Amino acid sequence: MLEKLQSITKNKLANGLWSIKKNEEVSLYQVQEMYYFEDHERKFKPDFDDSIKWGKITSGQRWGGYDKIFWFKAEITLPEHLQEGRIFLVPSLAKTSNLDVVPNYPESLLFIDGIALQGIDKYHKGIFLAQKWIEKRSFSIYIRSWTGLRGELDYTFFGLEFFDVNPVAQKYYFLAKNVLDTIEELDKNDIANSRLLNILNDSYKKINFAYPRSQEYYDSIDEALTCLQEGLGKLNFLKREIPRVIVTGHSHIDMAWLWRVLHTREKAQRTFATVLNLMEEYPEYTFIHSSPCLYKYFKKDYPELYEKVKEKIKEGKWEATGGMWVESDSNISPAEFLIRQILFGKRFLREEFGVDSKVVWLPDAFGYTYSLPQIIKKSGMKYFATTKISWNEINRFPFDTFWWKGIDGTEILAHFITTPDENNYFYTYNGMLEPFTVQGIWDNYKQKDINEELLLVFGWGDGGGGPTFEMLENYEAMKQIPVLNDIEMGSVEKYFERLEKRIQNENVPVWDDELYFELHRGTYTSQAFIKRDNRKSEVLYHNAEFINSVAKSLFDDYEYPKDSLNEGWELLLLNQFHDILPGSSIREVYEDARKDFEKIKGIANNEIQKAISLISNHIKTQEDSVVLFNTTNFEREELIELENGKKAIIKGIPPLGYKTVSLSEIEESNSENEKIKVSRDIIENKFYIIEFNERGQIKRLYDKENQREVLEEGKCGNVLQAFEDRPYFFDAWDISPYFNEKMKEVTDLVEVEVEESDNYRGILKFTWKFYESKIEQRVIVYNHSRRIDFDTKIDWKEKQILLKAAFPVNIRSTKATYNIQFGNIERSTTNNTSYDIAKFEVPAQKWADLSEGNYGVSILNDCKYGYDIKDNIMRITLLRSPVDPDETADRTEHRFVYSLLPHYKTWREAQVIEEAYKLNYPVIVEKTDMNKKGKLPNSFSFFKISDSDIIVETIKKAEDDNSIIIRVYESKGNRKQGVSLTFYKNIKNAWETNLIEEEGKQISFEDNKIVFNINPYEIKTFKVDL
Repeated sequence: MLEKLQSITKNKLANGLWSIKKNEEVSLYQVQEMYYFEDHERKFKPDFDDSIKWGKITSGQRWGGYDKIFWFKAEITLPEHLQEGRIFLVPSLAKTSNLDVVPNYPESLLFIDGIALQGIDKYHKGIFLAQKWIEKRSFSIYIRSWTGLRGELDYTFFGLEFFDVNPVAQKYYFLAKNVLDTIEELDKNDIANSRLLNILNDSYKKINFAYPRSQEYYDSIDEALTCLQEGLGKLNFLKREIPRVIVTGHSHIDMAWLWRVLHTREKAQRTFATVLNLMEEYPEYTFIHSSPCLYKYFKKDYPELYEKVKEKIKEGKWEATGGMWVESDSNISPAEFLIRQILFGKRFLREEFGVDSKVVWLPDAFGYTYSLPQIIKKSGMKYFATTKISWNEINRFPFDTFWWKGIDGTEILAHFITTPDENNYFYTYNGMLEPFTVQGIWDNYKQKDINEELLLVFGWGDGGGGPTFEMLENYEAMKQIPVLNDIEMGSVEKYFERLEKRIQNENVPVWDDELYFELHRGTYTSQAFIKRDNRKSEVLYHNAEFINSVAKSLFDDYEYPKDSLNEGWELLLLNQFHDILPGSSIREVYEDARKDFEKIKGIANNEIQKAISLISNHIKTQEDSVVLFNTTNFEREELIELENGKKAIIKGIPPLGYKTVSLSEIEESNSENEKIKVSRDIIENKFYIIEFNERGQIKRLYDKENQREVLEEGKCGNVLQAFEDRPYFFDAWDISPYFNEKMKEVTDLVEVEVEESDNYRGILKFTWKFYESKIEQRVIVYNHSRRIDFDTKIDWKEKQILLKAAFPVNIRSTKATYNIQFGNIERSTTNNTSYDIAKFEVPAQKWADLSEGNYGVSILNDCKYGYDIKDNIMRITLLRSPVDPDETADRTEHRFVYSLLPHYKTWREAQVIEEAYKLNYPVIVEKTDMNKKGKLPNSFSFFKISDSDIIVETIKKAEDDNSIIIRVYESKGNRKQGVSLTFYKNIKNAWETNLIEEEGKQISFEDNKIVFNINPYEIKTFKVDL
């Protein structure tokens, strides 16, 4: 009975509080007519000249359209009756049939007398006028409104409404509401439950509702507020010192997703203006933002507001942290790109704000590579924060605070924010600030035995917006409720510093593995073009930096193209964002990305060509020749083909150098190998016999060198498997666990053509039809390489179909190895555990391998990232074609290569890594004329490393001087001593630095050589003056 009575009381109080709120939502002054125009130039500020033709818009008039910018303006004189209280201005620019559909509410930025003050959107309905505007009485209002891209984009204009909000009524409403909400979060047997209800009810009974908005009404609310505050004060003996919740404002602003990058710039403008305005009203308010890329845009777009941001950073109210240029993907993004995210990000934060960020802030990326702890720590950072792993589909991650140990043994402190989302099972980085989250964040937290302080970030996000005044009023109210978890505004960086100190000598769990995300597995494949462009750009920027560094070292007057390459790098880093590169954005985002990558590749190609031409023109040659540039650290033997079709195998192409071959030598060359046999159903070279069935599948693959059948008996290889790909939600993001249930093989073989058969190469071309799509594949074998290449061209027309290539191999192993950034990772081929089951699709960089004791098979790729290897079946994912959020995704032409590499022993002994680099980094061929006066030798290595297990990943000019940066890593999990790095000329000075070229430690050298030790999977960076 008591519970029923309490329920009735709570319903009474909730209804009464609603009445108090509604009593303040009476418009006392309206402006139903404004002037407006559509701005095709998309200006950011209201600095218009007289040429603008403003039209009149009145209440009830329609406006809107797809992706349009409108400006509204009005001259305001406040009426005399708006003198006291808090004046709340609400621009009622839009009403649609469904305001709950995000984001079909126009997003606006409100200016008063030319000053950008407040974002106006679905969650930020208006602005409290500062006292200076109330005292001024007359001022101009401009509103810049963006109509949006999705949903209902036709709006009804109502005008401007001014509300006179009584501050006492507002304070009582928020305090009472938070008390009522707190009661809902407490256990029914908690002593505070009934006491809070009685205190709240006693205060409520003092309110006289007879004449709302009368002086008597407000006096009674004042009395009720005093009563409530005094009653809460009497509960201070129940005050909770622990747990403690550190709260800070936040707005996750996706660089692109359901909007373009251009719109994100505008979202940042609105969000940052709102934050600055609210900081003036709520002095305790703190805020974090993590993207230097957006800060740079904001500096250009609103320099005066940017200066205010810098002031708030100095005051400690605004926190610029996060470390990365954008919140990047880390599954697909290449090794060096992850380092550059931090290099560009940290340098900007330090140079602009004097901030040295220690926290990598990635709340929303779709999994985190095993090599990330080392990258973080060796980039001068210490901490890692996310929430995304809580979205896992099958397994709840066991820890929320833990040491994350990376591939090389590096440990960093990781913390998962456990803020509950009322409508979802997972935690959120877009937290509300209310009793539900303040209590729930502790309820969710797993490591209560080692830590009693948690971090809650609050504010509307994804599309920006940030905290609202309601959230900040909630904060002030909750501070007065003793039985709630203790809350305090704070800083993310300082939170992690305290956390690190607090857990010393505690039994902190360690996670020694990747942070695999059990969801969004389709993002390894969606939007195939961007994966291809990204891989090709990875190669181009490696080559451009290496070749230009060499040119600068050779020729003192050569100007290293730092500005040009940095322009390309910033665009590259932008496109690593966790909704762009993974393929989970709208069509318009990828229209922009295609243009970006054309520019990115154009910059690199241009700088490569300038440097290569310069170097080639200084090589001594006796006749017209070609220069073969090898940008990998392996000596190469490669097939070269001239424009006239003449081929030659060139041996001994030096590592990180070049070899010059005369055209006559190529014309006269003859292979010592036998001709490769190619017919409609068989290919045979010195390494393999490959037999095909009538469907174009490999029915037999025999390794002649190792006298071994590669495929499982009775099974076919290179089987193109098409699966119905209809995840229950997140179409572009997900491959669902049940995708295997509906599979159809591609078997409609329409043409087989012997394309090439000579002493160098054999090519058999297959053409299949699959529904409306066409698949062409050139199976290529060589006499100088054990690789079998599948050069594939697809004109894809299908929707929601997933395409894989399957190889059931004659291998028994419970572990497969996958290439990741700066190393590799083993994953189970079994389904023994729920964790194994969850990994039915996994990311990899350039190769994956399945090996038993003395034999194995690798699948290499030149732009694919999704694999699955279960039991003995190896599959690489070739494409998928989701329909949301881009209805046209991947229904286009595709070109890519994947390769099969059967090998003796395991991948470590079989040069799998070298072959993957050779596939992705072809030698660069440059023609050069006879030059008998050239100073450079015919064949030359600029740099050499003594151990092929050590990969030279990057050679570049140093950021701050003309030194050369050389980055290497150990690639096979071996501990190495006495590795020598040899330069083409003597060293003047040398340092070992961290990954972002800081913390330099001078190292010894002898003439032109550095000797060093390196641990398994360790990354080392050297800075050298030559």
